[in-house]
Amino acid sequence: MHAQGRSAGRRCVVVQMGGCNLSCSWCDSAFTWDTSRYDLSREVGYWRIEEIAETARSANTPLIVISGGEPLQQQNSPAWPQFLEMLGGYEIGLETNGTFPPIETTLHRVSWITVSPKLAHSGDPAWTRINRDILIAWGKCAEQYDIDFSFAVRDLSDVESVLQIAKLHELPFDRIWIVPEATTAALSASRLAEVSESAIQAGFNVSARLSALTNRQS
Repeated sequence: MHAQGRSAGRRCVVVQMGGCNLSCSWCDSAFTWDTSRYDLSREVGYWRIEEIAETARSANTPLIVISGGEPLQQQNSPAWPQFLEMLGGYEIGLETNGTFPPIETTLHRVSWITVSPKLAHSGDPAWTRINRDILIAWGKCAEQYDIDFSFAVRDLSDVESVLQIAKLHELPFDRIWIVPEATTAALSASRLAEVSESAIQAGFNVSARLSALTNRQS
């Protein structure tokens, strides 16, 4: 089940790719990159793209979401366009932290993209999580492609931070989703109640964050 944004609650299969250039303190997929807490030799398997595509298709869902880690670290691999082609006939979603620019193959072959820039509470230095030129480029891409922006927030000050980031990087306000950063349903509901009014007044969309039932395979 997809967890946030316009696709929240939709039945899907998620392909999680290993490795990430960020190290968010609250990451819910740290098993894909965090060597200090996980044995990646056990958590992250090396699969042929044919095996990944076949497993994704076998889930019998109309939506396949490619996530991570950070999947766009893989897009310059010769296998990337081949993999996307193997998923032809399905709706393909892509989740990225927005620090890598998309290549044409990515833009043309996925159905939609959710860009999730990280705020200060992620614990990542600003220069690693926000690249001005790249984020502006994502905003421009959103004029032609189905691209949304999702920001995990904790409080009202975070909503203000999103507002400043959106203005500075020329992001389309109607494509921005404010999502509570939380690890429990109770905390998610509490934070959502706190930030919703301010987010809507700023011109943003608001979405709860659902806990997805996952079947991890490695």
